[in-house]
Amino acid sequence: MPTTQIQITACDNELILIASTPAGSSELFHYKSGYNKPVNATIFPGAILATGNYSLTMIGVNWGGPTSFTVIVTTDGHTQTYQRPAGNAPTGDVWHQTIPMAIVSGQ
Repeated sequence: MPTTQIQITACDNELILIASTPAGSSELFHYKSGYNKPVNATIFPGAILATGNYSLTMIGVNWGGPTSFTVIVTTDGHTQTYQRPAGNAPTGDVWHQTIPMAIVSGQ
């Protein structure tokens, strides 16, 4: 089940995506935004990472006030949305989630 695409559609305030294995990690995405501004960024992890199994960690950081994060992961042709809905939150790490991710050569 290869992960072929990661789309970010909300980032208020800071979002970091990290792919990790027991041998190390790679930062795939680091974005800063605010005031609920629109975001539309797409990552193709197979163009960045070597073939193998990874953990994809999504970390949302709030600078104060309202915050929201939306990450859409496409695996085996199916999309799954991961998000922290909009709302007030304290300053700091307000959302993090880790999911499995497989990369197949040429995907």
